[in-house]
Amino acid sequence: MILSEPQARDLIGKVLSLASADEVRVNLSGGRTLNTRFAVNTVSTCGDRDDLSIAVTAWFGKRHATASASETDDESLQRLVATAEEMARVAPEDPEYVPELAPQEYLPIRPWFESTAKAGSELGAEVARSAIEPAAERNITVAGYLEYGAAFRAVGNHKGIFGYYESTDANYSVTARTADGKGSGWASDNSRDIAELDYAAASARAIAKAEASQKPKTLQPGVYPVILEPAAVDEFLAYALWSMNARQADEGRSFFAKKGGGNKIGEKVVGENITMESDPTRKEILGAPFGGDGLPAKPYVWIKNGVLQRLFYDRYWAHKQGKEPTGWPSNLIFQGGKGTLDDLIAATEKALLVTRFWYIRSLDPQTILVTGLTRDGVFWVEDGAIRHAVKNFRFNETPIAVLSKVTGMSKPMRFENSLLPALRASEFTFSSLSDAV
Repeated sequence: MILSEPQARDLIGKVLSLASADEVRVNLSGGRTLNTRFAVNTVSTCGDRDDLSIAVTAWFGKRHATASASETDDESLQRLVATAEEMARVAPEDPEYVPELAPQEYLPIRPWFESTAKAGSELGAEVARSAIEPAAERNITVAGYLEYGAAFRAVGNHKGIFGYYESTDANYSVTARTADGKGSGWASDNSRDIAELDYAAASARAIAKAEASQKPKTLQPGVYPVILEPAAVDEFLAYALWSMNARQADEGRSFFAKKGGGNKIGEKVVGENITMESDPTRKEILGAPFGGDGLPAKPYVWIKNGVLQRLFYDRYWAHKQGKEPTGWPSNLIFQGGKGTLDDLIAATEKALLVTRFWYIRSLDPQTILVTGLTRDGVFWVEDGAIRHAVKNFRFNETPIAVLSKVTGMSKPMRFENSLLPALRASEFTFSSLSDAV
């Protein structure tokens, strides 16, 4: 269920009028989401979910609790508020309590597209057909998932804060396997505007990778130059982003901690060709205008020309350190180069091309050393062309080291909540072989 801005404001006001706690915040969310799933070249499920959530957080001093419900009648709202307040009275005190926010100014962001909001259930069959029909012609088996819809978010509190926005999203991913099970390909696409969702191209990429990867050659583990496709960059880079927490750094618990105390803001941490920022107003990847507590989203530069500019500050740690709270960024923009992935491959002498990673796990937060597996297509590139498939590897590597050895980038591409390029790096450590496909 999508409430209009006046409806959301009225509902929040009604809930607040029922409360007696020292502080109260109301979060509303809801929307309609459609989905289609297919497997073994057959549509298996279709779904249509329409929901509404009302969450009330009540504070008595430093004690707080949250209760949620989906009913909007008077009796249900009274019960919801009473439950939140009853739990808050007996909750332990929160040593990291910060007062609720006063009214804020929000960027005029509306990540909403009518094309997505009005898309009907028949689209699911069309998307599934884009993968199933060409796969069947090539004796390939495909499985995929499409989800799209519209939603709203609203926040309000006893101090008069109010925020509201509507959004749309469309996400598609597909995996293709050869009949002998030895070749696997994967691809995805996403957009807030479903008119830009190129599901047919994603299906074609997955099928082509499956066919190309079914007769891999074995390369011995070692250190190789690599080209990481945007999906691999996203999965790998996430571990560096999760470490960009100011508190972890200030307390000496991350790579971004400075020896002797403090953090590395102002220091060079990666290569000079690396710049990362966030901008919720960026047209290609519109973000949310505020977080769950009502903190406004803003543009920030995190790393510029290799130098750390900022870390993520939540409201508690920002207050404690006398800094501006940033919250968690609603998107990530990685400034890349020019040209496509194919252009990057054409300009490469030798490298391993990695489609994506899988089952990544942290080994050492101080260095951001992680381990994981390649998946759904690894290929040997030589003299500007893909020469053959390569058997999968396990890797032990740190994003920081790789980002210090980047020798080329494609133009950034939309991938989930990020704009990411394909990256070419001079060294990447593959520690052992994997039988995975």
